[in-house]
Amino acid sequence: MPKTQTRRGAGSSGNGATGSGRRDELVQIAGRLFAENGFHVTTIRDVADAAGIQSGSLYHHFTSKESMVEELLREYWEKLLAGYRNVAATEPDATRAARGLIEHSVTLLDECRYALSIMLSDWAYLARSFPFMEQALQECQNIWLEVLERGQREGAFDSALDAKVVYRTIMASVSGTTRWFDPAGRLSAEQLAEEIAALFMGGVNARR
Repeated sequence: MPKTQTRRGAGSSGNGATGSGRRDELVQIAGRLFAENGFHVTTIRDVADAAGIQSGSLYHHFTSKESMVEELLREYWEKLLAGYRNVAATEPDATRAARGLIEHSVTLLDECRYALSIMLSDWAYLARSFPFMEQALQECQNIWLEVLERGQREGAFDSALDAKVVYRTIMASVSGTTRWFDPAGRLSAEQLAEEIAALFMGGVNARR
């Protein structure tokens, strides 16, 4: 994916990075407001007020609110793709690979919850503004289709199913979980990942 000068590590709360410094803190404050109130509604002044600084001070760190949201989005896609690539490269068994892709996707629900919430609400605008999102999504689809179609060829997955439909259904379900999943609730992200993986894998496995 293309890099821009706005790319730096995002902060630790809500988007999973371990960066330090005021810039990282501001990214997280902005991310929370974008996720809770909407990207278009949230203003630079809103972010500054929440951070306890003057609006002009934000421009020492960012050129615009778009540059703040870009950091959150890049962090998510880089983490997602890194995990996907690792699963694809190290797991030859299609069933275990598909489970691994699901589990990695779900574990990012807490780690990158701001980015996911923002994308669910404003995907069309953000995808036009940041072409790397569509490029990353295409790579995700390619990895998923390779795993699913390999499983169908090997007889592990039901060959009557459309692999692209399966992929899109899984991803829509996982991303939608952002709206209700509470990491402080009954299930941890890891436990939820196991539940979702078991549900979908039971549906795509070849009938015996």
